Amino acid sequence: MNLATRGRGGTPAKPEYVKESQHGEIPAPRFGHTTTLVNNSRVVLFGGATGDSGRYTITADCFLLDASTDTWTRIRAEDGAGPSARAAHAAACVDYSQMVIYGGATGGGSLSS
Repeated sequence: MNLATRGRGGTPAKPEYVKESQHGEIPAPRFGHTTTLVNNSRVVLFGGATGDSGRYTITADCFLLDASTDTWTRIRAEDGAGPSARAAHAAACVDYSQMVIYGGATGGGSLSS
């Protein structure tokens, strides 16, 4: 399957984008999150805030999207030692299947770890 052409229709001169069907544990709509490509077909979504502006909850949710199947899986740290809840942070892939999350806001202040 060619991932570069998924979700696209129409012609190069007039492309039309289509919504892909998604499966699995689909994350709730959010803002202030990061999505990080960790290998050729996997994307990790971390954190962000869910809810309405003024009434939102900052999360430590982590989900993996397998882009080859459009399937979401929730990721939970085995020992509960995952990153703390945050939004407006940064994330980067540092190895084939590892990522670093840094900074952000907790709703009561900013983080530097």
